[in-house]
Amino acid sequence: MGDTDEMSDIRAYIRSSKYRLTVLEHLFDRGDATPTEIAERADVRQPHVSRALSELEDRDVVELRVSESRRVKRYYGLTERGRDVWSVIRENAESIEWFSAEPSGPAMRSVVELAREEFGDYLRLVVAFDGETVRILHDEDDVLADYSDEEFERGARNLLLEHSIETLELSDQECWSEVMRFGSFSVLKVLYGDGQRVMISFENDHDVRVPSFSEDVVSLLS
Repeated sequence: MGDTDEMSDIRAYIRSSKYRLTVLEHLFDRGDATPTEIAERADVRQPHVSRALSELEDRDVVELRVSESRRVKRYYGLTERGRDVWSVIRENAESIEWFSAEPSGPAMRSVVELAREEFGDYLRLVVAFDGETVRILHDEDDVLADYSDEEFERGARNLLLEHSIETLELSDQECWSEVMRFGSFSVLKVLYGDGQRVMISFENDHDVRVPSFSEDVVSLLS
């Protein structure tokens, strides 16, 4: 994999998580900080911050600034790669690349088939998002023709980036699936893997058992 592809994958990985984005933005804007400082200033639970820091450290985006043996005041900062990655993410914060494509592998093909079997003629769209690119895997009866490119991109950005499943939690239970109901259709959003998302849009005339269907989607992608 070339450096360009690797950096693109890292950016997608970061953008797929609200917490990874929050940590990077904080370290870029405010400099080195401890997990506690980041959590308090960003109003995020510390376990989420600590996990995000660990994930980013594994990818050489952040680094521990003190000795590994130190148990308190463990300051983290951005690496050179982290600064480069965040600069591009910030520059492209308002844009999402999207295109129509066939499912990229057998697992995603199975998800599309599952959606077709479940919703039949009520299915509208099946969309996959890796943190950087939106792939439209199913467009029933040219649903996209009802929207301009600008309208679709604005809606995708709102649903995928500005409204994050990861910000929803109850006690120690994290949210990984939700349904948003609009006038004549609904959108089911399922989180899996390292923050990738699948969105399935269907007409409201169809009833679906969301928990079991969402579990089936995740099991196919695991």
